Amino acid sequence: MYSNKKYQVMKKLFYIFSTIVILLALLLFAFDQFYMPWLVSSEEVVVPNVIGLDKEQAHQMLQNLKLNPVIQGPKYDNLNPKPENQILLQRPSAGSTVKVNRRIYIFYSGGAPKIEMPDLTNKTLRDAKITLERLKLAAGEVKEIRSEKPANTIVEQEFEPGSQLEKGTVIALTVSYGPKLGHIRTPGLIGKSLGEAKKILTKNSLHVGKITYFRARNLVANTIDEQSPSEGSLIAVGDSVNITVTRR
Repeated sequence: MYSNKKYQVMKKLFYIFSTIVILLALLLFAFDQFYMPWLVSSEEVVVPNVIGLDKEQAHQMLQNLKLNPVIQGPKYDNLNPKPENQILLQRPSAGSTVKVNRRIYIFYSGGAPKIEMPDLTNKTLRDAKITLERLKLAAGEVKEIRSEKPANTIVEQEFEPGSQLEKGTVIALTVSYGPKLGHIRTPGLIGKSLGEAKKILTKNSLHVGKITYFRARNLVANTIDEQSPSEGSLIAVGDSVNITVTRR
């Protein structure tokens, strides 16, 4: 009985193998009799010269010849920039004989190389001008406004950081001429003891305002946990700063 089962399995495997061999033979026959003759007899065309043409013109010309244009780029040439969208290179080269529908790779110019606008905010006017000059850009009109930022600090720029600009673009800048006289930035008090905070405020001609206590088992007692106005805020000399202090 075991031998009969083994015979049935071998017979089944033989049929499967035979079927695969026949199918492969049919595929090879079809490839040799139909595909290869079609491939050999396919229409051929001479690749035209599209270098120097606009990429849209080149694309249309290649399509009219039953070729398959594939546009690549943009490419930039710092030494000898070509007009934007002009074809710089093609593959296969002009004069090559290829089958119809062949892919033709065409590379186009992006024009003059673009320059990425840097972030000038918080730089001094002098540093901003040096940065622009190094990038082949230029500082233009400079406006002054009242700002919390230190005097002579850039607070606004004409183009957003990351903008792609042409070489020589002139950038308008806005500069702070400082905060109002008699104003000061709030010192940081959080984490200080109440005694330290009072000394810091006095040193900066400020006063302790409202003191709010709260219980905090996990924090050191008599420590500043919050302040208002927050650190860095611009306030008038003589103003008060409200604080929240821990207690046990």
